[in-house]
Amino acid sequence: MKNSIKTLTVAVALASTIGTLSFAAAAKQVPGEALDYYAPDRTAHQVGAEVVDLSGKGQEALAQQLATLHRLTPEQTVLDIAVNAVENNKAIAPKYAGLMQRQAEIKGVEVHELYAAIAQADWDINKSFVTAGDDLAILQGAAQSMRGCTTLAFAETGIVAQNNDMDINNLLTAETTVIKTDERIFLATDGGHFQGMGKHVAAVLNFMGEPSAPSATIDTKNVVTPDAVFAAITASKSVEDAFNKLKDYTTPVAINFTVADDKGDHGAIEMTTKGTRLVRGESGIGHGNHTAEMRETFLEDKTELEANMTFADTFAREDAANMFINYAKERTVRGMQFILEQKPLNLTKYDSDFVTVESMVFDTKAGCAYVSGDNPKFGDYTKVCFN
Repeated sequence: MKNSIKTLTVAVALASTIGTLSFAAAAKQVPGEALDYYAPDRTAHQVGAEVVDLSGKGQEALAQQLATLHRLTPEQTVLDIAVNAVENNKAIAPKYAGLMQRQAEIKGVEVHELYAAIAQADWDINKSFVTAGDDLAILQGAAQSMRGCTTLAFAETGIVAQNNDMDINNLLTAETTVIKTDERIFLATDGGHFQGMGKHVAAVLNFMGEPSAPSATIDTKNVVTPDAVFAAITASKSVEDAFNKLKDYTTPVAINFTVADDKGDHGAIEMTTKGTRLVRGESGIGHGNHTAEMRETFLEDKTELEANMTFADTFAREDAANMFINYAKERTVRGMQFILEQKPLNLTKYDSDFVTVESMVFDTKAGCAYVSGDNPKFGDYTKVCFN
């Protein structure tokens, strides 16, 4: 009996040592290297997010800060569409429009050029679908560029979250920075307002694009840019208030904004050239890179597996997100963070360079944001609160 116990003890110790060695070997891996699909492990590129606290410093300090950020170079079509957005952006988010105007003065450019630079990234992704047409092989290649970003909101909790999925080079070349002001906590992209929260409402996004609705043209007069949409939502007093501001407008390409407010309301505001609508779920909502109509179309002559393979897990992520939302017992920030680490919602380097580069959870009732500087499977969240 004693020999059996001794043998068992040695075996356990050996297994522990092997496990430690295995973990140590895995931990030496760095972003960009292929990982195990179900049990990926590597060192974090950035632990938590950097915070720029501009509380009490006013609009001028914020304009000066945003004016220093890198911007894409917009193409002529996007510039033409952005001209139509200038007055519309003022209508839905007047204070933010003033901030952008001040940035334009600092940089010595027209304000529509700044709006166009912000809209260019989604336009680039969308172009691959426009050129694909009905060619399945090209379409599948295009789908790789929209294989990520899953958004979720718990009903009644005021909690909304997102896995932000991009090419891994975005992780390696840009640090995650959170900007805090007296009114908002948000991520700035290309010098504009993106995922964030105000004192009552928070918002995150999914790209949907041409598969879900035609893109805008120079003749689309009711266009607004996504940064102004975020500003409008986070300046609202409720989800319903935000939707009422946006219901008559469209973004240059189809985009969904998943939202939650401090009264417990939630929803997905899908903005397309076919119309803008607010979709809610019973327990909350999970959203992928498509509308319900787009999914239904692809399932007319394909199995769910075939459709999901064509569009690189967008349907799988939507189903998984809603399964977690519907059955999660811990409807808390930690509960949401757990969901964001699960497959297939969380993308780690495996068969593609398109990965989860950061995640965020906004708790509107507590007034706190949680933002990771890398895939949260490898690092921690930084907590930023209004108070």
